[in-house]
Amino acid sequence: MVTGIATLATNLKQQELGLAVGTKLMKTAMDSVDANAENLDKLMEQSAKTLELAVQPHLGANLDLMG
Repeated sequence: MVTGIATLATNLKQQELGLAVGTKLMKTAMDSVDANAENLDKLMEQSAKTLELAVQPHLGANLDLMG
């Protein structure tokens, strides 16, 4: 009976540790995905601006102060 309780306690502790490690790993993966999404968003904004200048290079080149 005592060994059964000891085994049960050990198994429960192992499951608890496994769940904690899995949760931490998932959080790390989610943080990584969030960071990659932010970087991709910035890159897309820069690319859109570069593409717009390439298609219409005259825009923003002149400033009309008189009119």
